Order: sequence, then C-alpha cells, then structure tokens
Amino acid sequence: MNKLIIATFSFLTTLLATPIAIHLAKVKGWVDLPNARKVHKVAMPRVGGLGILSGIVVGVILTCFFKHQSWPFLFLIPAVLISMMGFVDDVKNISFKIKFAVQILAAILAVVLVGANISYIANPLTHSKIEFGIFGPIIAVVWIVGITNAINLSDGLDGLAAGLSAIAALALAFTSARVNTTTAYIALTVFASSVAFLKYNFHPAKTFMGDTGSQLLGFTLAVISIKGASLSASTLSLAIPILALGIPILDTVYAFIRRMMKKGNPFLPDKMHIHHQLLSIGFSHVGTVLFIYAISIIFAITAMVFRGSHELTLLAFYMIIAIALLAFLKVMRGKDVKRRSKR
Repeated sequence: MNKLIIATFSFLTTLLATPIAIHLAKVKGWVDLPNARKVHKVAMPRVGGLGILSGIVVGVILTCFFKHQSWPFLFLIPAVLISMMGFVDDVKNISFKIKFAVQILAAILAVVLVGANISYIANPLTHSKIEFGIFGPIIAVVWIVGITNAINLSDGLDGLAAGLSAIAALALAFTSARVNTTTAYIALTVFASSVAFLKYNFHPAKTFMGDTGSQLLGFTLAVISIKGASLSASTLSLAIPILALGIPILDTVYAFIRRMMKKGNPFLPDKMHIHHQLLSIGFSHVGTVLFIYAISIIFAITAMVFRGSHELTLLAFYMIIAIALLAFLKVMRGKDVKRRSKR
C-alpha cells in the first residue's frame, strides 16, 4: 500500500509541476533552439526536468516518512545539487569541466552521506567475495558519474531518456525489493515521475527535460543501483544494474571510444549515438524510440528473471560485454578501411 501511495504522489506531482515548468520556460526564454546536431525543428522549453525533480523530491520525502530512515533525505542533498547544476546549464550553458566537477562532488556526497559505496561484489562462479577495500569509494564515484552521463547522453529524442529511466527504475525496484525496500520505494518514485513526464515529452514533445532532468535521473538510478540492486550485496552480482541500464551504458561507452579515436573531446556532443544511427537507416522518430525501449525491456527482464541465478546472470552479463566488444571492433575496422581509402 505504501508503495502505491508513494508512486501515485510522485506521478501526480510531476504531472502537475511539468506544465508550470513549461510556462516558466516560455516566459523566461529558456528554450532549446534547433541546430545541425539536434533532431527537433522548433524552439522547445528545456527545463521540464523541474517537474521530474518535484516528483522525486515528494517521493523521497514520503519514503522517509514511511520507512523511518534518514539516508533518503540525505540523498536529496547531492540529488538536488546535480539537478540544479543541470538547470544552470540549461539556462546559461556551462562548460563540461564544471559539470564534470559537480558530478564528482555529488557522487562523493552520495558515498559519504548515503553510504553508496561499492565495498565488494559476489563472484557468481565461486560464491566468494571480490573485495575492493580502499578502492570501493573510488569505484562508486566512477559508477555514479558514468551512469549520470549515460542517461544524459540518451536524452536525444522525444521520450527516450524518460522511457529508458522508467524501464531501468522498474527493474531496479523489482531486483532490490528483497534486499532493500527503501531503495525499491525510491526506484518506484523514479518510475512514476518518468512515466508522468512522458505525457509532455513523448513525440511530439511539448518540453525537454534538459540536463535538469537527465542528470537527476541518471544520478538517482546510479545511487539506488548501489543501495538496492545491490553492488555490495553478496547475493547479487554487478551484472544486475548493468543489464537494467544496458542501452545507455553501451551507448556511452561507444560514444567515448568513438570520440577519443577521432582525437576529439569525449565530453562534447555529436550526432552519432544509437538513436541517431537508427534514424539514419530509416527508422521514424517514434519507431526509433520504441525499438530502443524494446531492447531495454529485454535487458531489464533478463536482469529480473536471472536475479536469483548467478550463472545465468553472469552469462547475460558476458553477452552485454560481447556486444560492446563487437561495437568497438566495428569502429576499429571502419577506421582501418578509412585509412586504406586515403592511400
């Protein structure tokens, strides 16, 4: 019953707050203008993520009330910080160095205040522990920053980042339910807020979430994947959250490899993400989003079904790694062919 109450209030809050954010963006001129890299053709209100922030804040506060735990409330400190950084970027455009620095600061706060530390993971084959020791907090910070950017980079088509976040959050709620019910509540909050936002963000969108929303969603998913799904629990493996967030993770890894191979800045945007590639081969806007949804749902179901089987989870994890390696080899081969053609 508590889960239903939290999800309902988060959903309704986002549903009601997003139109206010849209109106505010239009009045203040906080719009995303079209350019050669972007898909949209008209100016679009870009701080719709304020609606998502409102829903998540309400959900987290209700979680504190029902679960009588303090860490969800402490979580709001870095979560609001990173969302406000995204808001400033949406309104004024700040450098990637400042954004990266704030992401690291927020991740450190999550480790210190929330206890989002990856101390060890289970070895699915031997059922022993792989201890990280003093490197645990560092790995946790890298994980949080990585997932934050993964969701941010997926925000390239109407409804894509919100839908992927909803799918991943539902999977994390399911896989963490037996390990940490508090985390499951927050995951449901993310799910409900993301679904509510889709009313205004699915194609044709009335607003974009901007970094205000995408940074917040990525950060929240990263932290709850540690706290609940759980990277430090001996009964689960690292593969669970990686499977649930499979598409954004693969796209981010592919983007960084691609940009570094071109000797460019890995943090600067381009038009070569998975969704851009699908559009280029003939998929429609909605078709691209739904196709990526479908793949993400398969990953999420794999995580949920295999959560109790270490061997099957490990197999699925290796499949994801194999896909990533194939993508890397394809890039390498493409670069080699390009070099030969210039000779």
